[in-house]
Amino acid sequence: MTPPIERVRIPAICLMVGSGLGIVLQIASVGFYIVVLIAAMNEAEAQEPAEMYVMTAAQVGSGVLGILLRAVVFFGAIKMKNLQNYGLSMAAAIIAVIPCFSACCLLELPFGIWALVVLSNAEVKQAFR
Repeated sequence: MTPPIERVRIPAICLMVGSGLGIVLQIASVGFYIVVLIAAMNEAEAQEPAEMYVMTAAQVGSGVLGILLRAVVFFGAIKMKNLQNYGLSMAAAIIAVIPCFSACCLLELPFGIWALVVLSNAEVKQAFR
């Protein structure tokens, strides 16, 4: 039988890669929307500036939330790989399967499901310190 540390290793690494890529994409997205907001503020003849500000602010807020959630997945995957903090590891796997918080949801979804299956194993649960 495969030891628990070996069972969690590959899904944890895949979640780290997926969430790291997601963080990079979310940072790029937030940067883009900040540039759009600055350009809209400088545009004197913008049609509906209030709508533009609200929409752009919502996009920036959504991006920041995505970055924070991807960070939780990343650090939870690190803890999973080291068999530490079962709760954070499980939270990371659950967040990874929620498709609306990441630009990389199609990449992370199967690995999040895999991590949930592995973390639900009784031997793996007992191996966490």
